[in-house]
Amino acid sequence: MPPTILLLDEGGALHGALRAASGQDGLQGQWLVAASVEIAQSLLEQHAVDAVVLPWALRKTLPQSLPSGWQGVPLVLLLPPDGEISQALGPVHGVRDGDTVALLQCLRELGLLQSQHQDAQIPHEAQQTLQRVVDSISQGVVLIDADGRIRVHNHRMQELLDLPSALLEHQPAMDEVLQFQKDRGDFDAAYIGWDATSREYLGSFVSGQPHHTQSPEVYLRRTAQGRYLEARTRMLPGGGLVRTYTDVTDYLAAQEALRQSETRWRSLTHLSSDWFWEQDAELRFVRLEGSARQSLAMSYEDHYGLTRWDLPDVVASEAQWSAHRALLYARQPFHDFEVQRQAPDGTTVWVSVSGEPVFDDAGRFTGYMGVARNITRQKQAEAEIQRLAFYDELTHLPNRRLLIERLEQALAQCGRSASHGALLYLDLDHFKDVNDTLGHEWGDELLRQAGIRLCQCVRTTDTVARLGGDEFVVVLQGLDAQAAEAAMQAEAVAQKILMQLNVPYALTGAELHCPPSIGIALFQDAQLSVLELLQRADMAMYQAKAQGRNAMSFFDPAMQAQASARAALEADVRQGLERMEFCLHYQPVVDAAGQVQGAEALVRWMHPQRGMVPPGEFIPLSEQTGLIHSLGRLVLQAACVQLMRWAADPVRCHWTLAVNVSAREFRHPDFVAQVLDILQQTGADAGLLKLELTESLLLQDVEDSIAKMQALRKQGVGFSIDDFGTGYSSLSYLKRLPLDQLKIDQSFVRDVLTDPNDAAIACTVIALGRSLGLEVVAEGVETHAQRKFLLRNGCQRFQGYLFGRPGPADTL
Repeated sequence: MPPTILLLDEGGALHGALRAASGQDGLQGQWLVAASVEIAQSLLEQHAVDAVVLPWALRKTLPQSLPSGWQGVPLVLLLPPDGEISQALGPVHGVRDGDTVALLQCLRELGLLQSQHQDAQIPHEAQQTLQRVVDSISQGVVLIDADGRIRVHNHRMQELLDLPSALLEHQPAMDEVLQFQKDRGDFDAAYIGWDATSREYLGSFVSGQPHHTQSPEVYLRRTAQGRYLEARTRMLPGGGLVRTYTDVTDYLAAQEALRQSETRWRSLTHLSSDWFWEQDAELRFVRLEGSARQSLAMSYEDHYGLTRWDLPDVVASEAQWSAHRALLYARQPFHDFEVQRQAPDGTTVWVSVSGEPVFDDAGRFTGYMGVARNITRQKQAEAEIQRLAFYDELTHLPNRRLLIERLEQALAQCGRSASHGALLYLDLDHFKDVNDTLGHEWGDELLRQAGIRLCQCVRTTDTVARLGGDEFVVVLQGLDAQAAEAAMQAEAVAQKILMQLNVPYALTGAELHCPPSIGIALFQDAQLSVLELLQRADMAMYQAKAQGRNAMSFFDPAMQAQASARAALEADVRQGLERMEFCLHYQPVVDAAGQVQGAEALVRWMHPQRGMVPPGEFIPLSEQTGLIHSLGRLVLQAACVQLMRWAADPVRCHWTLAVNVSAREFRHPDFVAQVLDILQQTGADAGLLKLELTESLLLQDVEDSIAKMQALRKQGVGFSIDDFGTGYSSLSYLKRLPLDQLKIDQSFVRDVLTDPNDAAIACTVIALGRSLGLEVVAEGVETHAQRKFLLRNGCQRFQGYLFGRPGPADTL
């Protein structure tokens, strides 16, 4: 059925223009021409129309004047040059007013008008010529006839759209190509340059149902390649069209970069805490922009016409101004020139200024431009950092850094005046108990009160500092030139401190007693270093603790000699570990028949100058310094290697090997992993390895000990309690531990024949081991009588000089 089109044409001119423009096609269908809105309404009530064409000026009357039947009817608006389509009117199509050709084309696309003739086929020779022409074009080109079929395309079009050749071999309909691209998900939505027509065009393009609307430009993004294409469509006489594709990825990227740059610049202008300024060739302000008004509480106009040094209330030293002017007159850039300014409320504002000279095209100097910033908060923060750098935050006393400066000054002063000074190093006895039982808040308050009391015990010329934790230092200056008199003066201050700090502390209704231990070191020699002086006082303080706490002690030179020897030994141990000077000796463990069943590995140190160093000299030091971790790994590694050697010997392949493990080693979080790693590296049988632990070690953290022992026990590693009976044994814990063996300490074995108590203890351990299913080894067996007594009471394993002294593995 022919379509019915309602044309709202107040003079009839539009209808005439349409007839003239349609030419031989004519205007098919029924045309209802209304000279007014009222007539249009009457016609709509009488007829079912397929489209309405109306001028832009009457668009606002439609929802109120036309009946509800108009809803869903396509509308074609004649747009003024600056008009836009209202999105509230439903399916709307816009055509520029006066463009009757475009109006006819729009009606054809809506399926309302049809041409009365078909396009003639392009002659074969002409088509070949056309093909050569389009192949020479750098853009992608496709010629589509009135039936929507592709007649001509070039290779560039196929390349840009990433189309397979098979798809284009038989002049497919453009619908097929678009559907192929839609199914493959080629294109995202369009981006730039849309008007209503191009939006409609692109929507139809992606959906695979194209309307051949002439579009000024549409940008598409290839989803697979990330490239952007510009698609342009131009109508051909007779209804066909030419569509071109251009790769505009680089162009759009440049445009986007420019847009982002402009956006960032605008954002910086609005959001930056800086302000921007310009000066003329006379260095007078001519322009200000940004946050200067808020930062300085001074209007821009107050700046104009003035140089920086002419501004009121701007403060800098004369040396600063001179250096600044020198840079300006030399036409040099400057950075972070800092000045102060007095604000109207009396506060000080700090400003940092940076700038660079400006020259015109001829190279003539025209002024300066730059930025400035309010740095008041930064300056306040720097002052606070300076305070925190030199003073303790809790007590507000000088900290270690300021103390060292004061000590250096005191040492120099004593050297010049030949007077003595004294350094008192103290900490609060049992302070840790306060923190652990009452909490850190109470501990902090106790430290604050202690600092106040210390300051009350000294002169204003003396220094009280807090080193950290509960450690304080007092520096006394101007003491007597005679050492004995100076010592008496320092002792008097120390006694005063002891008395003050022995007064109970009142904290939240409770009283706490936390007396000090004080170490005193006199000084007069300017050559003495601050570090050495602190070490002397620290050693004296520990000497006071050793005397029973709540006491004072002067530094003794013998203490220094002992500390120096300890430091030298520590350095030797470190070098010995690096030079592999430590080795293992083995003491056999025998059964009741005297047959060797295994051995205990004992570390020895073959010092290149001192010879064989006893373990008692370096094992405790290694424990204290943490070197025991390296030493323990070395011992365990060597023991496992020895087990592998015995494994190849039929006589020794069943021997077990015991290795002592220190408390510090066992408490290390990676202890289990380290043992298993060494076993894996060496290939030693874990079932032949026994780790000897002490009672006190196991009772420090029973649950952790059990977890570690069970983890290793699962891999076959055995465990023995060494020196059993010398610690604080607990049977409730003992039955939970995954043990294999108890070792009777040699102190009980030595007097087992002469001391009834030792004999009773040894027998009790043997009986206990039997009842718990544990093997018992007696250590330190030196006589046959001792062996017989122990054997008679049920002991089956023995170790001691009677069976062999510790020695290299080949002596077993």
